[in-house]
Amino acid sequence: MTPRAYWLAGLELGQRQFTAAVGQWSAVPAGKNGRSSGGRLLVQAVGSVPAQGISAEGISNAIEAADAVVRLMRGLERMLDIKLPIVATAVDNSQVQGINATASVPLKDPSIGIVQQDVERVIQTCRTLSLDYDRQILHAFQRGFTVDGQPRVKNPIGLYGRKLTAELHLVTALTGTVQNLTRTLNRAGLEVEGLFLPAVAACEAVLCDLDRDLGVTLIRIGDFQTEAALYADGVIRETVLFPWGKQRLAEGLSRSLRIPRAAAVELLEKTRSLEENSAWNKQQIEAASGEIAHTFSHGDIARLLRGRVEGFLQQLQRRLAASPHFRDSASGVVMVGRLAGLEGFLEMAETRINLPVRLGAPRDLELGGDVRLTSAHTTAVGLLRCAAKVRLPQARPWPASWMGQWVERGRRLLEDYF
Repeated sequence: MTPRAYWLAGLELGQRQFTAAVGQWSAVPAGKNGRSSGGRLLVQAVGSVPAQGISAEGISNAIEAADAVVRLMRGLERMLDIKLPIVATAVDNSQVQGINATASVPLKDPSIGIVQQDVERVIQTCRTLSLDYDRQILHAFQRGFTVDGQPRVKNPIGLYGRKLTAELHLVTALTGTVQNLTRTLNRAGLEVEGLFLPAVAACEAVLCDLDRDLGVTLIRIGDFQTEAALYADGVIRETVLFPWGKQRLAEGLSRSLRIPRAAAVELLEKTRSLEENSAWNKQQIEAASGEIAHTFSHGDIARLLRGRVEGFLQQLQRRLAASPHFRDSASGVVMVGRLAGLEGFLEMAETRINLPVRLGAPRDLELGGDVRLTSAHTTAVGLLRCAAKVRLPQARPWPASWMGQWVERGRRLLEDYF
């Protein structure tokens, strides 16, 4: 029987542009165990519009942001002649934090060993005790368990002991920031299928199973911050969030050249290389600010950027080296983002981080029609896979009829509250 395909949408709200990807996920027919283990992703359309109503701290103008989202999503809907009522979204702002949390619970009956209910109880205790009242959890990654003082236990079920300890890595965001983002998308006529850290979405887009099993570190350089996801034994064990991104680099360029920030951002977008002897260095770059045009040598711009990038990489390396899981990155480091594509950036990163570094690109997917993917679409495409994972356990496509959509909304609402 031909597997059913259902529509997915991923939306990334960046400071310079809002980017969306729409695709179809065809679930692999269920095996003997009755469950599907994967699927086929066909990216049908991608698009972007200039960002509005958003800042590094979150939504700054809900009406403007909603209008921009409506223009973006309605354009993709008209292109594909479909209705997209639900999206997966990345939370990309400076309010996101990553913390390590630990909690212990006594075992009710040590004689029968640890069961699944004990594991669920200690994880829930860890999530509850480690969370501030004004924050909510986006991701909870298991780092390991300890049974009666025995550390580094991967799976405690079946073991005997009197006390079970869980170690989690929690990625949290301010509740107000999440609610404002959700309500803005609701204002645009969309429901939120899930909220994800952009680096987690990028992992879904560019990493293969072998990378995850060997151990790998993915680094995403965004508009507001740089995020690193550290894999060990096939799963994310920790994230590192660093307050540095393209906008921070543009601000430094603006101060050094004494030009408006908008002109500095334009110069950064037109820069192609960080190398000293690049063929680009003899060219002139022009950036307009109102009626005034600023012209600089590509070599001068590259020299200014190179010093700041080296300082950033040194600080990032120190943050990564402090994590015990960074040493498990046998597959090296994968970088994504506009800056990572500059000539000479990967070589500088490899020298500073002291691990093999390569540029990540979306993989294991099919492109429909005239779709052409660039580095700007990596997170949005990864959000499609995140959305598929949310729906995969239910193996339920979004209903096509209006009655079915109302029933599905009611079911999701009940699941959220109960």
